[in-house]
Amino acid sequence: LHVVKWTHGDLIDRIWQRYYKDPTRPCWPSAGMRYCTSDLKRGPISCFIRQNFSGNVVCAMGLRAEESTARAKRETFRLRKDSSAPTKGRFVYDWLPIHNWSEVDVWNCIQQHGNVYHKAYQHGNQRLSCALCVLASVNDLINGAIHNPDTYREYCRIEAVTGYSFRKDFWLSDLRPELLPEDILRAVRIHKQIA
Repeated sequence: LHVVKWTHGDLIDRIWQRYYKDPTRPCWPSAGMRYCTSDLKRGPISCFIRQNFSGNVVCAMGLRAEESTARAKRETFRLRKDSSAPTKGRFVYDWLPIHNWSEVDVWNCIQQHGNVYHKAYQHGNQRLSCALCVLASVNDLINGAIHNPDTYREYCRIEAVTGYSFRKDFWLSDLRPELLPEDILRAVRIHKQIA
């Protein structure tokens, strides 16, 4: 296992970069603008592959068809063009080995292999993702805020400073206000009144 990281910081750094580049545009990632995935996940993985592998590479991912319409349309095995280099003999493939599994199938497999799973599920998460993913359910966001309070406060500070809500018509600051300092809550209230 090799963990890769974006060389310019983390998602919070990326959000601030986008805001300072153009404060008139929303700075948060969204379903239609998932720069978090491209910049902080796919990009660093592709870079690592290009720098370290010359032959065939298979990237296995646990995406399942029933998770979303977009995921249902994914091929279970496909060439990853951004990392492949046919002239160098490198072909990189994305493989989705559990693409057709149900959620029950996943939990049955986990039970058959020692019942080891990510702690986010112990906290009651419905899906494993980033702690405060813009695509997450309210349940998973609450868990993310409770178990990652510093990150939650920093995200809410972004709302307070920029005036942009975490999602359209959804202020993350409203989720667990008891975890936030009064200055953040006050700034968000002002932004809501203006909007």
